This record gives sequence, C-alpha cells and structure tokens, in this order.
Amino acid sequence: MALVLRGALKRAYPPAAVDAARLPRKQTVWVPLGVRLLIVAAVFGIAGGALGDLFLGAEYRVLRPSGPGGCTAVVREASFLMSGGGEAWAVGRTGLAFGESGSWTVDDGYRPVASGTYALDWGRDGGLLQISGTSTNPVASGGSADLDCGWW
Repeated sequence: MALVLRGALKRAYPPAAVDAARLPRKQTVWVPLGVRLLIVAAVFGIAGGALGDLFLGAEYRVLRPSGPGGCTAVVREASFLMSGGGEAWAVGRTGLAFGESGSWTVDDGYRPVASGTYALDWGRDGGLLQISGTSTNPVASGGSADLDCGWW
C-alpha cells in the first residue's frame, strides 16, 4: 500500500525538467515528508494487526489432509469476551494465499476448529470447509469456505 501511495505522489507531482546549469540546491520538502508519512502508516498498520492478534488471542491452524496439488487450508480463529470468529485461506504450492476463502462468527467465544467441529472435504478442483457449532455455541454467520488454490 505504501508503494502505491508513493507512486501516486510521484505521478501527481513529477519532477520539473531542469537544465544542468540551474540545478536546484535543495530537494522539495514534501517528498521526504510524504515518504516518512507512508512509512509511519505502514508501521502502524503492521503493528496494529500484530497487536490485534496478540490481544484477541488469535490461533492459526493448518488443516489436514491437503487437497489436490498440495492445496492446504489455513485457519485463523480469535475470540474476545462473548464472541468469536475465524477466517480460512487456501494456500497453494507457493505458500501464498491470495484473499480470504471464507469467514464465520460464533457465539460465546467458541472456537470450532480448535474444538474439532468442522468438516474438510477435497474434490478434484478444490475443497469445502464446513464450520459447525454446538447447540449452546452456534455459528451465527458464515460457516463455509470454498477452498480453491487456482494456479498458485
């Protein structure tokens, strides 16, 4: 994100053409300030995500078995006070996940994957992760994720 914003700043304010006899003595002030602001924004964004995982007690799990072509389901579960939730990603051979495959919300901070109340089924083209709660801790929303690693 920081690189995109930096590129936008450079396009919006391109350097003026200068002949060699009249080189500017000092670089404009906004470029270093803009770069510094982008760096600070990136640091706060990364730190905010890390602190969120730390305080929400997030747990990451790699689910087995793997699917076709080494496709793997990776799940993040977190809970805070009386609610919980999770996200699932399909991770391919490259070890990268391009976007979330699905998410869910549960009651009472229940963690269905950690408790084993899920089903993972793989087919030829991908997989399906079904999240189920219990009678006292139901899945409030979501609950299924289509896992497709595509070409990666």
